[in-house]
Amino acid sequence: MEFFLEQFANWKFYLIGAYPSGPLTGLTLNIVFALISITIGLFFGIIFGLGRVSCRRYIKYPCSIFIDVVRSTPLLMIIFWSYFFLPVLGAQLSLFWCAAISLSVYAAAYQAEIVRAGFLAVPFGQMDAALSTGMSRFQALIYVILPQAFRVMLPSFVSFFNSMFKNTSTVYIIGVVELTRTGIIISQLKPNRIFAAYMCMAIGFWVVCYTLSYASQILEKKLGVIDYETYKPEICRQDLVLFPLPKVVKNMLVSNKCK
Repeated sequence: MEFFLEQFANWKFYLIGAYPSGPLTGLTLNIVFALISITIGLFFGIIFGLGRVSCRRYIKYPCSIFIDVVRSTPLLMIIFWSYFFLPVLGAQLSLFWCAAISLSVYAAAYQAEIVRAGFLAVPFGQMDAALSTGMSRFQALIYVILPQAFRVMLPSFVSFFNSMFKNTSTVYIIGVVELTRTGIIISQLKPNRIFAAYMCMAIGFWVVCYTLSYASQILEKKLGVIDYETYKPEICRQDLVLFPLPKVVKNMLVSNKCK
C-alpha cells in the first residue's frame, strides 16, 4: 500500500511525463493517439464504408479488400509493418507518426464497417424523398441520411472508441513512451514497485474509459438514441433465462416488486 501511494503521488509523471521540460509521454500521449487515429480513421472510414456499398465494382472491391485485410490482421502486425517496411519504401517517419498511422489504418477499417451498417440501416426511400423536395444528392446525404445513420452508429462508435483507446497501449512495442511504457520503465528501474506501477497504469486506463462511457450515455440520452426511462432494468428477464426459476420463486419475486 505504501508503494502504491508513493507511485500515485507521482501522477504527473504517469500523465504527462517530463513535459514541458521533455517530450510528452504517459497517459496524455495515449489520449492524443486515440484522438488522432479516431479522427483520421473516421474520415477514411466514411469513404471506405460508402465505397463498400457502391454499385461500381471498381470502387466496391478495393474498399472491401482493404477492410477485410486490415480487420483480419492483428494491430501489432500493422504497427510492425509501419515501423519496419515504411522506411524501406523511403518514408522516414518519427515513432510518433509511425504509431499514429498504424492506429489510423486500423481504425479506418473498423469504422468503415460501422458506417456501412449505419447507412444500410436507413430505410429505403429516404434518399428519393429528400430528392423530391429539391435537395441535391449531397444535401440529402448530409441533412437526411447522415443524421438517421448517426443515431444507429453512435453506440457502436462509443464501444469502438473505448476499444481504440485501450489499443493505443500496443505502440509501446516500438518504443513509444505512453502509459504502458512508462509503467514498464518504472517497474524495470524499481522491481519492488512493479505491482504499484501496474496498478497506476490500470487506474489511468479505467478512468478514461469510464469517463468516455458515462459521457456517451448522456449523449445518447440527449439524442434520444436510448430512452433510459423506458428501459429501466428489471429484477430479472425470465424470458431470457435458459433454466427458468420455479413458479413459486417467480411469484415471490413479483410480489416483492409490487410492494
